[in-house]
Amino acid sequence: MILFRLLGRIFLLIAFAVVALGVLVWLAGHDVTKSAGELWYALEPGSLNLSQAIVQRYLHPSIWEALAVPLLVRPFWEAVVLSFIVLLVVGSGIVLLARRRRRPRASERS
Repeated sequence: MILFRLLGRIFLLIAFAVVALGVLVWLAGHDVTKSAGELWYALEPGSLNLSQAIVQRYLHPSIWEALAVPLLVRPFWEAVVLSFIVLLVVGSGIVLLARRRRRPRASERS
């Protein structure tokens, strides 16, 4: 259960890091209405290419096509908000599931 709580907290930390990154990009004066992929390529093309290569080679090519590409064609602000919501829900769900304590069985209560 400790491992699940830790995993949930990591997801929550990543969720807030995504929001912080989005705010920093916005405060830096970049156009957050551009697509996320276009903005990422303008800021750091090497990391975008590396991310694609890692996901397609070591995970599965359909993950990139089904999850990453639809997110990258959305406006940057929308991609940040969607990523935040998904990570927040997953992280909170894991933490809540880890906190649920099982009820002792009747034989254990004695």
